[in-house]
Amino acid sequence: MIVSCLIPLVLCLIAAIITTGTDRRTLDGIPGPLAAIVGVGCLIWFVAACPWPVKLALVVVVLVLGKQFLQNILKLG
Repeated sequence: MIVSCLIPLVLCLIAAIITTGTDRRTLDGIPGPLAAIVGVGCLIWFVAACPWPVKLALVVVVLVLGKQFLQNILKLG
């Protein structure tokens, strides 16, 4: 079961690296949007394949990081 969760996570991370590392102004930037589409698909696959404690942990991490990020924005404004 761990392998079925790690494969889409690794593919999603590789796709994110490809997406952020390509130039969008030339024809060499074609892999960027394709990698983004593959990355989103793998992220959906990861969330569907991982067990519920991992999903719960991801939700908690997003909520905590979101709260910290919003507090930093509100302090600056």
